[in-house]
Amino acid sequence: MSIGVGVRIGTLVSTAVVASNDPGSADPVVLVRDTILNQRKDGTTVLGGTEQLGAGREFSESWSGFVGRVGDPSGVSGTADTRYRAEDLVATSIRCLLQECEPLPDRGGRSGGAPDIVATYPSRWDSSTAALMQDSLVYAGLERVTLVSDAEAVSAWFESEIAALAGTLIGIYHVDDTGAAVTLVRSGVAAGRAFGFAGDGSSPSSRLATALGAFGWMPENLDAVVVTGDGEPATDKAAMMSIAAGIAEKLGVRCELGPGPEQSAALGAAILAAGFTSTSHTIVPIGLPPSHDVTEVFDTLGREKVAAETATGVATVEPETAVAAGESESRGSKRVLIGLTIVVVLAALAVLAYFLLL
Repeated sequence: MSIGVGVRIGTLVSTAVVASNDPGSADPVVLVRDTILNQRKDGTTVLGGTEQLGAGREFSESWSGFVGRVGDPSGVSGTADTRYRAEDLVATSIRCLLQECEPLPDRGGRSGGAPDIVATYPSRWDSSTAALMQDSLVYAGLERVTLVSDAEAVSAWFESEIAALAGTLIGIYHVDDTGAAVTLVRSGVAAGRAFGFAGDGSSPSSRLATALGAFGWMPENLDAVVVTGDGEPATDKAAMMSIAAGIAEKLGVRCELGPGPEQSAALGAAILAAGFTSTSHTIVPIGLPPSHDVTEVFDTLGREKVAAETATGVATVEPETAVAAGESESRGSKRVLIGLTIVVVLAALAVLAYFLLL
């Protein structure tokens, strides 16, 4: 049995997951904190907002909004104007989350020692930005932490907990405060860098098609699309669901709204840390909950499925066609009413003509 720890520092919410790859093990521990780094007067730090840490706590300084500033040489100022590099603040946040996971066992890791730790970074980062983050982890004494992209971790979560087959091609559609990014991942390995889209007005489905076309792939080559989010966009569940439903309808592929929807990467990081290998996957989930809330699944409805659901009395209408369907139904009702009126009038005239002939 292996134990792994997955960590993700998000723009607004950060998550740590401690899980085992033994199907019979206890449920994983999921720790969620607001991404606000606070320094106590004694110099120690803690991650979280007032709702999690309790009101009335006195801190000498606090930092927030630093994840999107990683790589910026100007650094990030705190409430007391102390400036630090954003990557160092992220590394310190990871250390704070790991401290809350203690005490961890001294064995259970894949090599027999302490549990392995995997942290994720935004898929849109280039290699130089990821290298800066790795350097900060070493500076913070976290050499044991392995870095992977959000997309690779999300792919591991999908393959471990949901996919029916290993080695499938997964599309990760991610939205955050900076725009959208599309990453294509097969067996935990990203196919090139993420495709970034910022306010170009194109739809999520066309963005996915653009990314697929760059490799000569078609939507039918995808096993599924997982929609994830971060920052303010992730807090709008209705908008996230609309994106997933639209992709499922337009591309005709299975689409899932990732847990949280910002937590699927942390869950996937824990799966990787615990020793999941997609190439030898035997469709035995390691026991992670599919979602911190509920995983939304948007399957495309073919004609056969619609007919079957109609026969069982279940009416299904795609979100983007609901209004049109309602209008069509209304027009159909009006036609039936007009038809019945004409029949009644003709019948009355026939009866009148019969009596006049007598």
